[in-house]
Amino acid sequence: MGLPPGGSTMKKIVTLGLLGLLLVSGMGGVPLLTHHTNDGPAAHRADSHFSDSLEFSPLSLDQRDGYAVIDCAQATSYTMGGDLPRLPVVTMTYTLPFGTRVSGVTVTYAGEQNHPLPALPAPAPSAHLLSLIETSPASRPVAYQQAEYPERSFSYSTAAGLWNGQRATFLSVHLYPARYHSAANTIRYYSQATLDITYAPAEPLTLPDVYDLLILTPTDYTGQLQTLVDHKNANGVDTVMVTLDDIPQQGTDIQESIKYYIRDAIEQWGITSVLLVGAGVEGEEQFPVRYAWIPSGRYEEKFPSDLYYADVYDANGSFSTWDADGDGKYAEYPDDVAAIDIIPDVYVARLPCNNAFELRTVVSKIVSYEESNAMTNVIVQIGGDTFPGDGENVNEGEFANEEVLKRLPGYESVRLWASTGDLTKGNIIRAINQGADFVDFSGHGSPLSWATHAPNDDEVWLPQKTFYSPYSGFLYVDYTWTFNFKKLPAVVFNACSCSKFSATPDCISWVTLRKPLGGGIASFGASGIGYGSYGTSETDRLFGWMEVNLFEGMYTTKVLGPVWSDAIAEYATSFDLEEVDYKTLLEMALFGDPTLAIADGTSPTPR
Repeated sequence: MGLPPGGSTMKKIVTLGLLGLLLVSGMGGVPLLTHHTNDGPAAHRADSHFSDSLEFSPLSLDQRDGYAVIDCAQATSYTMGGDLPRLPVVTMTYTLPFGTRVSGVTVTYAGEQNHPLPALPAPAPSAHLLSLIETSPASRPVAYQQAEYPERSFSYSTAAGLWNGQRATFLSVHLYPARYHSAANTIRYYSQATLDITYAPAEPLTLPDVYDLLILTPTDYTGQLQTLVDHKNANGVDTVMVTLDDIPQQGTDIQESIKYYIRDAIEQWGITSVLLVGAGVEGEEQFPVRYAWIPSGRYEEKFPSDLYYADVYDANGSFSTWDADGDGKYAEYPDDVAAIDIIPDVYVARLPCNNAFELRTVVSKIVSYEESNAMTNVIVQIGGDTFPGDGENVNEGEFANEEVLKRLPGYESVRLWASTGDLTKGNIIRAINQGADFVDFSGHGSPLSWATHAPNDDEVWLPQKTFYSPYSGFLYVDYTWTFNFKKLPAVVFNACSCSKFSATPDCISWVTLRKPLGGGIASFGASGIGYGSYGTSETDRLFGWMEVNLFEGMYTTKVLGPVWSDAIAEYATSFDLEEVDYKTLLEMALFGDPTLAIADGTSPTPR
């Protein structure tokens, strides 16, 4: 339709039947299960089904800080938020051929037990802003009002998207083996669950293999981008550039027309990566922005979400609109949840450049990186006390830094921490200039800066101001002093709004890339208000989880687009999603080249 001519997770996989049905267990190392399918070729059956059985280890009860801590060995996650008890959740994710339609899921529990609790259950972690606006934790009384929690014994969801480079349909089943009865202060617990899943097999999917990368851009930038197109084509990434003027109007607005065009490019060219080029400052958009309408109190009503352009298909293979109620406000929670598939169908990144000079600078950095980058096995880690006053007395940013390093075997960490007195602007600049593969910022943020707290002191923001930089925090202007052109790191901001490119042309995540002769090669961050949790729960979910898993992805997967997409897919299929989870996923932004690998260059030069 209008296309120009073209030339710490343990997973267990089992093949089922001729269609290659795969099971991927949840995050907690669930034992290998036994599967059964109907006889005969799957492609000739109207309906097929399979069953799984899972045994739960004995309930674990512990007492901590005056609460009963409830757990089971198979837990892949835990309930969260809303003054509710923390209870184990076991998630099973099944990866099926793209287009498979799941028609029913039933779960039967056995081995019921009732356990009286010695105290009230420990409260579930809550989500808290990673913003520079509000950071202090507020104590919350525990008073469980719900008669039985969770109300359901299981839930499930389906989605479609890319996983390990393959198009698939995902089924996630969330099991609640422990349910709390507030009136009696008891836990109902089961020792076994049996899952029965009915599905309609997919038709075989065959896509052409014409292009790998689609670059979408305003006409004004085609000259600067031709260098990148030529470089990619010369290095095995078949690339095509299309201007916004060439995209036909086939949607309700220009954003939807672009998304339809991406769908057509998947189906007619087989593209897997898309690079969006052009700034998105509200009212001055060079490349159209789709806003997601999930507010954060009085601080934010909407935020830009490039995931919209990546989430092309729903679970059934139909177009994913993001506007179930048709009111023109996209991704509203809960009104539009039925129209949000979430898992990317293409790897999408943006270069939110404001002018040709910025774009020329970044294209030059990408080409140079791919030709001459030499890995150093060094990461710069910057953190402090994200939420002073948490009950565990944990410096969440530093804790998250430590969890990241566990996923990077063989790496040396340059730690610039609040607790050691090393978190200064000068030290950050010096560490970047000395050369590193990665930079890990964990704390709070705004579109223009990143910052954190001194331990147990929510009045002090770090790094502190200097004569040359007269405001606290690491500001976008502080990149002026980076001249690390021989070694450009990939940067992750675990913080609010550092990638909110709709708010300012000087968004700090973008300044990371556009800085000539320094800065970074790519950045990941939140395009809106981000969320975290107190204490050691910081990396269990929300942006702390993203921080850890993005770095693990860059260490193992290496290519930026799949790193971004796999993190979103893994998160979306690991948790029973709530409003803050949807926002976390929709605001995860990648600035850079989605086909770039964090690896040695093709012809590295001695350093």
